[in-house]
Amino acid sequence: MSLLRTAAGRAIAVLFLGLLLAALLQAEGLRKQAQTQPAGFERDLALQVTRPLVRVSRALHLTTPRHEVQVAIGRADEDRIDTQVHLTLPPPAGPLPNQGPKQRPTGTPVPPKPQFTAAKPLRVWVAGDSLAEIPGQALERLDNPALKVVGVESRLSTGLARPDLYNWFTRIQDAPKQIAPTVAVFSFGADDAHDFMAGVPAGKHVGAIGTPSWAAEYHRRVDGVTRELNAHGVHVVWLGLPIPDGPGFKKTFPIVNRILESVAAAHPKTATYVDTWHLLDDAHGRFAPYLRVHGKLTLMRLPDGVHYTAAAGDLIAEQVLKQLAAVYRLG
Repeated sequence: MSLLRTAAGRAIAVLFLGLLLAALLQAEGLRKQAQTQPAGFERDLALQVTRPLVRVSRALHLTTPRHEVQVAIGRADEDRIDTQVHLTLPPPAGPLPNQGPKQRPTGTPVPPKPQFTAAKPLRVWVAGDSLAEIPGQALERLDNPALKVVGVESRLSTGLARPDLYNWFTRIQDAPKQIAPTVAVFSFGADDAHDFMAGVPAGKHVGAIGTPSWAAEYHRRVDGVTRELNAHGVHVVWLGLPIPDGPGFKKTFPIVNRILESVAAAHPKTATYVDTWHLLDDAHGRFAPYLRVHGKLTLMRLPDGVHYTAAAGDLIAEQVLKQLAAVYRLG
């Protein structure tokens, strides 16, 4: 019996040491997983547990094998946690105006719209969370040779509030050099409509969603992204969040939409807001899974009450094209 107990004890000890070694080898990855969890007790506990684990692993150089493998397969930055909100332009001197386009003096000639053709197409980049994919694919399907979609980048559960999950600010800095878009169509906010916000400047506190401090910080990010791209000559289209099914998002989505719309209104010549909320409601302000399209009752929304069907993507793409036609001559 004592031999069995000894053997069992040794087996447990070997198992424990094996798990500990595995945890030390994977410490950077475990730290990243802890960082990207939703805010709450479980995230706080995971961060407390993985913090010393990473310190020990680095001290023993046990992070090196994992990193070398990642470099070899082209994923060198996989464990990197970047919460920096990368905005190079200084903030505006005062509050942003929200007055829409200024009235042109009577008799002043209207400058011609920039023209794009099949030989010189309007280059459109679509990016954002999971709601970006379907409108992006719909824009690719448009039968207009004067418009070319140069990329559709849709990343699940990401946004402007959690750069630790995926840093869109870094991507937005790189995109003008890499794909040279004329227009950026963004769908952000569905995964930002919550209290927690990463990347808040040191010494600054952001309250719950709906508070003035939350709105101010999110406004800073949306406006900063708009101005960064405008400085590269890129027109920014912000897709509003659609009317959702269920009460939770109906309270938070409008908070995000008001910010997106106000930023676009503050940059009337270089930004556009597309109101998908009213585009997809039932004309009485209610959620509608089906709408009539060309006289036919058509499914617009997936069962989760948030995401689009291809038909809804087509409606959004048509609206984007209509609003871009006010800025550019296409064809």
